[in-house]
Amino acid sequence: MAALSQSSQTGQDPANHPVPPQARMGRLSLTMAWWAVCSAMFYIVVGASLALSYGARNALIGMLLSVISYGLVNSVLSRFAIRSGLSVALFSRLLFGSTGACLATLIFFSTAIYYAVFEGSVIAVALNHLYPELVYPLAALLVVMYSVPMILGSVQHWLDKLNGVLLPVYLGGLLVAVGLSISRYGYQP
Repeated sequence: MAALSQSSQTGQDPANHPVPPQARMGRLSLTMAWWAVCSAMFYIVVGASLALSYGARNALIGMLLSVISYGLVNSVLSRFAIRSGLSVALFSRLLFGSTGACLATLIFFSTAIYYAVFEGSVIAVALNHLYPELVYPLAALLVVMYSVPMILGSVQHWLDKLNGVLLPVYLGGLLVAVGLSISRYGYQP
């Protein structure tokens, strides 16, 4: 809100200027956001689908190559963003111009919607499976009712802390699930 009141006083839009160092997210908050992305259920479902369709070895090779290539590209982009202080919108405008920045924002928006819908449907299906008396449309509505206020509200700070606490639980549960499935069904490379 302070930035809005300052922009009306100075006549400058803060969205058109690099983010000052004191207004940038800290390393811990960025790490928690990164862990939240890494723990997305979407990746588990996609990995399982790829393994069923193309075999576990090919799926693992593809995911490893994807991680390496995205990591290399994002390390370059992240270092540039850290040095320059440009936001995603300013960086898109710098690379693609005003029209291209709109297209980049549209792609980012559609990807975020895709992930939200997909992850929401995974949770709704899980609720429906866990509680069969809860029909899928009602489970989907329940997911929307708890997730939309979190997105619209200012939950970033406490969600970072929650992700920091829950990530070890998630990773431990994932390892236990893999271990149990290997012990029950065996492992075949």
